[in-house]
Amino acid sequence: MKKTLMLAIASSLVLAACGDKAATDGKTGKAASNEPAVKPQPGSWTSKIEVVDIKGEGVPANAKDQMNQMFAGMSGISVCLTPEAAAKEDIATKMSNMGAQGRDCTIDEENNSGTSVDFATTCKGAGGNMKIAAKGTSDATAQDVTMTMTALKADGSEEGTIVMRVTSARKGECGPGDITPPTPAAKS
Repeated sequence: MKKTLMLAIASSLVLAACGDKAATDGKTGKAASNEPAVKPQPGSWTSKIEVVDIKGEGVPANAKDQMNQMFAGMSGISVCLTPEAAAKEDIATKMSNMGAQGRDCTIDEENNSGTSVDFATTCKGAGGNMKIAAKGTSDATAQDVTMTMTALKADGSEEGTIVMRVTSARKGECGPGDITPPTPAAKS
């Protein structure tokens, strides 16, 4: 299974989980709801990633435990979400930008509004195709999103699946120990 690819996409989605969700249905580009998506408050954010399930060809029995240990080591990291970054956060743009990382991602379904996160996307690339779905909640100070990533073989059959739960919380103002990622590019 393409564990490295899945982890790279998961990492991108974890960062996106702190962002604004463009309220379109992905098929028509029309608003999924009149209620705008809630933007995250700027400040210091921490996230926890839990692998709920992992299966596929060649996946060792202890893969879930190994991945959870790896993610546990990252759970103490605080990220500073600046006001500029919070204003530009948009999960649809993040998925589109994955194309620059060697992935060609399209939104299959997107019904995000208010505090609801609900989208599905397909990413194509040299390493194979992947379906990604996310459901959960996201408000100004907390997120709880479950993502399912399914790697596909060339014939379209399932190669492997990983289900991850990402919870994030705003802990206060940005501090000197926080990591400050670059501000995302403006929406085009």
